[in-house]
Amino acid sequence: MTHLTSRAHQFFARQHGVASVSQLRSSGLSSRSIERLEEVGAIELVLRGAYRTASVELDTLGRCAAVCLARPNTVIAGPTAGRLWDFRRLPHDRRIHVIAPPASNPAIAGWVVPYRTGAIHPSDIVERPDGIRVTTRQRTAFDLARHLDADSLLSVIEQAMRDGRLDEQAMRAVAVDWISPQRNWCWSFLRQLDRRLSGGAAESHPEVVVATALAAAGVRGLVRQHELRIPGYGPARFDLAVPRLRWAIEVDVFPTHDETIGRARDRRRDAAASGAGWATHRLDRRTYETCLDQWTATTMQLYRTMLRSSAA
Repeated sequence: MTHLTSRAHQFFARQHGVASVSQLRSSGLSSRSIERLEEVGAIELVLRGAYRTASVELDTLGRCAAVCLARPNTVIAGPTAGRLWDFRRLPHDRRIHVIAPPASNPAIAGWVVPYRTGAIHPSDIVERPDGIRVTTRQRTAFDLARHLDADSLLSVIEQAMRDGRLDEQAMRAVAVDWISPQRNWCWSFLRQLDRRLSGGAAESHPEVVVATALAAAGVRGLVRQHELRIPGYGPARFDLAVPRLRWAIEVDVFPTHDETIGRARDRRRDAAASGAGWATHRLDRRTYETCLDQWTATTMQLYRTMLRSSAA
């Protein structure tokens, strides 16, 4: 009876239960042995050129590995790459999105969505040890301009920059070679980059929403992730701030801010900031979820009062 070799088991274990035909052959299995293993149910064809072991359930990672192993010229991209990078604000599309060369046939399967283009550089691709090739964080954000609305795209750009420690230059560089009238989504990506506030990348989508609302309402000089060393307290970083008014805005949507320790820490920092001449304005989760427009209007009244005081 034909059995999987130890080398074949290693391939399956490393690649989410999937191996290519060429890998199985390199492990010592002949074409006939592979056929016999399939006949007895030990392995199952996922795509032409890739098998899965029957002992492992085929999940998203397994499908990604199968496509990449069976079609070496494909790259996981778009919403699927966004899930691999754990991006927020993604569409509810569980199919496997890939970039493939023009006129290619990346996979014959209903769950594979190919985007055929030659507009990709080798530097836009990450080769993972599990057999998956995926677009970089910045290239993934760029491709998601075809799938997301403006605010969601800006939020993804912020997350890509924060998680990947990327600056705006790195984000912009991924797009400049592919600007053309036929790629409207490329311009959408660049427009969202231009919308960014100065300062560090936003830590959450609510920060993006709040900053967008305040900027649209008329707050000027708003920056993100403003760092400040407070005497008697130490280094601090505000979600949003207007430095010339010495005004900080904190978007407290995470549960830790509702816990006793979190509330005490926030009060201690607010008091220290006040002693240094900074006013802190906080937005809690409940207000964010139920009456953000009203909060924005009230905050604008406070902003105008501070402007008048500053001018006086």
